[in-house]
Amino acid sequence: MNFTFYFLIGMNVIILISYVYHRGQIEYSKLRHQEENCTKMLRHEEMAISMPSTLQQNVSEIFNKIDKMVPNITFTHIDNTTSAKNSRATLLNPKDMYCIGDNLTVQLDMYDYLGNRKKYGGDFFRPRIYSPDLQAAASGRVEDLNNGTYLVHFTLFWQGRVKFSLMVYHPSEGISALWRARHASDGVISFEGKFQYGSQEAITKCGFRLDEPDDKLCKYLDHRDEESIHCIKIPNLPCESLTYMRGVNHNPTYLTALEKQLFVRSNIAVEISKKFEYVDVGNCTNSKEVNKEKCRTGMDSPFPSGYFLKNEWHPVFCNMFPYITSDQINSCLQGKKLYLIGDSTLRQFIMYFTGVINNMKYFNHPFGGFSYWEKTLLAVNMEKNIYVHYKRHGFPLASFNFYYFMEDAYTSRQIDQHAGGKNTIIAITMGQHFRQFPLHLYIRRAVNIRRAIERLFLRSPDTKVIIKTENTRNIDTRVEMLAEFHGYTQYLVMKEVFRGLNVGFIDAWDMSNGFATEDVHPQLHVLKNIISLAFTYAC
Repeated sequence: MNFTFYFLIGMNVIILISYVYHRGQIEYSKLRHQEENCTKMLRHEEMAISMPSTLQQNVSEIFNKIDKMVPNITFTHIDNTTSAKNSRATLLNPKDMYCIGDNLTVQLDMYDYLGNRKKYGGDFFRPRIYSPDLQAAASGRVEDLNNGTYLVHFTLFWQGRVKFSLMVYHPSEGISALWRARHASDGVISFEGKFQYGSQEAITKCGFRLDEPDDKLCKYLDHRDEESIHCIKIPNLPCESLTYMRGVNHNPTYLTALEKQLFVRSNIAVEISKKFEYVDVGNCTNSKEVNKEKCRTGMDSPFPSGYFLKNEWHPVFCNMFPYITSDQINSCLQGKKLYLIGDSTLRQFIMYFTGVINNMKYFNHPFGGFSYWEKTLLAVNMEKNIYVHYKRHGFPLASFNFYYFMEDAYTSRQIDQHAGGKNTIIAITMGQHFRQFPLHLYIRRAVNIRRAIERLFLRSPDTKVIIKTENTRNIDTRVEMLAEFHGYTQYLVMKEVFRGLNVGFIDAWDMSNGFATEDVHPQLHVLKNIISLAFTYAC
């Protein structure tokens, strides 16, 4: 009896222990499985966070292409940098007489201030040929052999005596310094936002990124286009009350004292010494004029893309027609809407219509010239049913007066708002207001604009879209803000991003460089040709 009792108790204990053990193993297995799943999920989320977006990948790819072109140079004394006066220009295979259409090459051999031969490339040139009496000019194409020697290729487009400008705009050492300085910060100008809420008003710091905790910031985000603006919060004022914005020039510098010596006025845009001044070009009997088709959207624009003769632009890849007079422009724009999205260099279009040929009238804008240039403008011709609308390209804007920020919209978002159609023309530019910031910002904005144009063409493929590159500007020693090299890299980005798209491409950089337009707003004869090319594409 006692044996049987204790035996049964022992068996129950063994069964209970076995049950608890196996239950524990099952629970442990479940927990371990859950832990592994959680670990995998966390790793996946970490990878998702660390993986760049498609947009970021596109931006990095284009940036890296430009970065590989830029020299990475350190120097200890200005005597070891490129000297235009000590460098030499040689006309290869010279002739007593050239023919229209001939190609001509000039070899540049670069030396430093001590007379030592340069052994690396990267100098920034602005070469051109010109004939003042003929009001003729064209750009040259530079081939960098990366050993201190360059070949500058010219095409002789017109008959007569042709002169040369072989200008070292910045030495390679300066280009390296400018590139490093441009990407050493989020920009060399900052911004202030004015908040208005009822009778309350306050001004605070704004920018692309601010070193403040998230709870101290108002964030204005565009998640799709990965754009952002931040402002420091103001107590008792909601973030939605941001009303005005202005730039603030706090004059930071990321150049060393030694590097700054390269950018004094006497070291910017210096001509290279040459033993030849000109060549003579004749209209040889064997030269044939090539029949070109009318300029149309989708055409590839080479470099140089054309030349000036008698102050008229002649594209090398197509025929351009004049759209200068009121009748010519009315014939193009009658019954159409023209949207100008960009900066004051595109605002010149609407100023030309209302102030030069007077074929349109402003709506509620009694001011002349560039007064209140940040404003959105509207001009109409009621008789011809023409509608022209100008709006800035959105933040950033290097305006040091407060402007109404609430109507700001990125160019891509403005394009998205248009239905398009055969009677719609959209002209776009950007450049001068981006030189103060790292190139990544400009690339991202350009890629987003391309994507918006692609969306526009899906819903309305017969819309005409014109892309105008930025133009050269006046020589300015504030190189960290306004360097021509900054503009040149943006020009290269523009050509890369919009290649292969069915748009009309206006190479304003080439046009203004060829004619030596040292003005951020091209002179009237250059502007007329930019307008003519735009409307040849569009009409």
